[in-house]
Amino acid sequence: MQVITYIFAKGFGRSLEKDATERIIDAAIELVSQKGYKAATTKAIAELANVNEITIFRNFGNKRGLLNAIVQKFSYGPVLQKIIQEETIWELEADLYNFSITYQKFMMSIKEFVLISFKEAGIFPEIEEEISKVPLLIKGELMDYFHAMKVQGKLADVDIEATVMALISLNFGYFVSRARLDAKVTDISTDDFLKTSILIFSRGLTP
Repeated sequence: MQVITYIFAKGFGRSLEKDATERIIDAAIELVSQKGYKAATTKAIAELANVNEITIFRNFGNKRGLLNAIVQKFSYGPVLQKIIQEETIWELEADLYNFSITYQKFMMSIKEFVLISFKEAGIFPEIEEEISKVPLLIKGELMDYFHAMKVQGKLADVDIEATVMALISLNFGYFVSRARLDAKVTDISTDDFLKTSILIFSRGLTP
């Protein structure tokens, strides 16, 4: 399997300018993408990152800690938090579209890593546990947003958790379809799909 490229600007190049922590993370992702999670031992990662194995333990504690750092590096959570804290205008359709289009762009930029992660998660429970933290964070942020919209009288009397899960499912389902099938199912643009979907979604939530 070819090394994933352009996930980080210019790929996984282990330049001398990168500090040890970043080289370790890059090396771990490269090994997982090539050989799978089990084969990406701390020893192999250390060799590829050109560091002593003890450096991995010093920086991450263990392989699980390194996995957590990788998940955090690719987490959409901080992006969503920034949108809600800095770009929310408290207009349902506009806010949900902004969240959704940003989500799609971010996820597509790391689609190879996401697909590999889900493939490996079916084999290693620790991966599944770590990657589940990302949608849980997104769920919490969106629930806070919808609660605030309800207080403002801008949200219908609906089950907020179910509403959040429907929005997440809409976005994640579309991402998986694009990532795996590309234009084989539809050639409608992401922008057109989201504008239509969010219009329908927001109308059903407007009091």
